[in-house]
Amino acid sequence: MISLSKLVGGSSTVSKKLTYGDEEVFIPRKLVEFSSALIPIVVWNITDRCNLKCVHCYAKTGFRAKELSTEECKRIITELAEFKVPLILFSGGEPLMREDIFEIAEFAKKKNIKVVLSTNGTLIDKDTAEELKVFDYVGISLDGVKIHDKFRGMDGAFETSLNALKISNEVVMTGVRFTLTKYNFLELPELLNLARENEISRFCLYHLVPSGNASFKDDVDNIIRKRVIDYMISQAEREGMEILTVDNPSDGIYVYQKTKDERVLEFLKYRGGDNSGVRLVCIDPEGNVHPNQFWRDYNAGNLLKRSFKEIWIKDPLFKMLRDKGKFLRDRCGICKYKDLCGGLRIRAYRSGDLWGWDPSCYVSYA
Repeated sequence: MISLSKLVGGSSTVSKKLTYGDEEVFIPRKLVEFSSALIPIVVWNITDRCNLKCVHCYAKTGFRAKELSTEECKRIITELAEFKVPLILFSGGEPLMREDIFEIAEFAKKKNIKVVLSTNGTLIDKDTAEELKVFDYVGISLDGVKIHDKFRGMDGAFETSLNALKISNEVVMTGVRFTLTKYNFLELPELLNLARENEISRFCLYHLVPSGNASFKDDVDNIIRKRVIDYMISQAEREGMEILTVDNPSDGIYVYQKTKDERVLEFLKYRGGDNSGVRLVCIDPEGNVHPNQFWRDYNAGNLLKRSFKEIWIKDPLFKMLRDKGKFLRDRCGICKYKDLCGGLRIRAYRSGDLWGWDPSCYVSYA
């Protein structure tokens, strides 16, 4: 995650609450402490069930009908709390299709773990919104304005999700999640303006990761990608809403190349790069552990059979990801920013070489 608002404006909204703390400095102490500890944020795909059929769904090929029980989830949360995991992001599928999602989230809060919800928003009404108060933040997916319904496979999805965004924002810090593709990039400005008009706290732009239903053919080319990031940087210079990009660590390097602000490089030592298997991990509906939510074809172990601590510390791929600079090849291997970026390994893997060049990198590497 790269907070463009933090890098070009020095401030943030949601990141301040979830990660940085209240310290008004460019590099907060809490961020330094988190980056120095081998303790991850957890993305938990708590169900694969969903009421939509999205063009870019990363979970589709990993679909499992079986799910952990409520008590099994609580047992795992207890383990995560003992390991000092600071935050769990509950995702899916559609996590609100689990009737026990609020009970599970409340249990995690009692264990001093911050909880975030990632949802398509279509199951949120005024009654449900009241229950969202248990979460520290709610991200609602909107992938355009006119194209959203086609993108999500349901007529009326945009209006339903937009309404959910508005009513959720009345009770909890809320943000938009937008996945960049060749089908929807032209609608980005309209959607971002809509979020500003409704005083939404954060706008997250996710770069497409080929996984599940999504493939490289759905992505923008790097000429468009660079133009989009230029636009997002211009938006990040404005006050109010935090602008964040996800799943392309070269965005942080690009900000430095544009601004020549040495503080950006210093910040990226703590918040840049691909954190998969380093400060990020994924748990799937059956309790299997993966480097991230797009990498469910690699299974590090199951939490009903082995402890989280054992899996996290001993898995061989995780160990390599934590020392990736030794293994990088091609343009990523010779890039002078490789220790701050290193590319997104799962995207490089999908293009044919785990340690090769991330084809979504658009910056000068010499």
